[in-house]
Amino acid sequence: MHAIFEHAEAVLFDLDGTLVETGIDFSKLRATSLQLIAEYGIDTSPLQELDALSAIERAVDALRQLGKEAKGLELRKRAFARLQAMEMAYCASPRPVPGMYDLLCALRSHGARIAIITRNDREVALRTLHTLQISHDLLVSRDDVRQVKPHPEHVQVVLRQWGIVPAQSVVVGDYWMDVEAGKAAGCRTVGIWRLDVPINPFRHHPPDLLVRELRELL
Repeated sequence: MHAIFEHAEAVLFDLDGTLVETGIDFSKLRATSLQLIAEYGIDTSPLQELDALSAIERAVDALRQLGKEAKGLELRKRAFARLQAMEMAYCASPRPVPGMYDLLCALRSHGARIAIITRNDREVALRTLHTLQISHDLLVSRDDVRQVKPHPEHVQVVLRQWGIVPAQSVVVGDYWMDVEAGKAAGCRTVGIWRLDVPINPFRHHPPDLLVRELRELL
């Protein structure tokens, strides 16, 4: 097992793209969210480069600033319902990333606890974990935090609940938001630059360790 896990009491994994393959089309999630946002009279042109969740929260903030907080809450509720339905469909037949089971087993044999920190819907994440029988000790989804990755709240929830200091924890993910969340919380970070991704997603947010495949961590 890689030296970055030495003395790690907790290892926090992103889910989709890191431990499992689900085929989620994030561009469609974003397009669907922007379409709904436009229905509330919000200019979506400044939101085009944001991911779905960030665009939704930006729109909710805009409505709040206009004194339409109730409309903002309604927007978030409707948007999250649509995202959940789409994620549920995309995650119907998840596949394990090569090396996932062996890595989790190795970490457990060294006494590390396993947490899943995901921007996905909680029900969708639970179904995915159950379908593939992924052993874990704690799940923190977007429904469990006020601010999602790259904000460190996902990580902080885990560390606080387990009473573990950041220096004894490692965050692993396949996108810069995972690394940014881990670093902001003071943890060691591992970035997985997937072989099917042409441009390094961590070029502006370098992790402590960069690998091309999860199984390299074995």
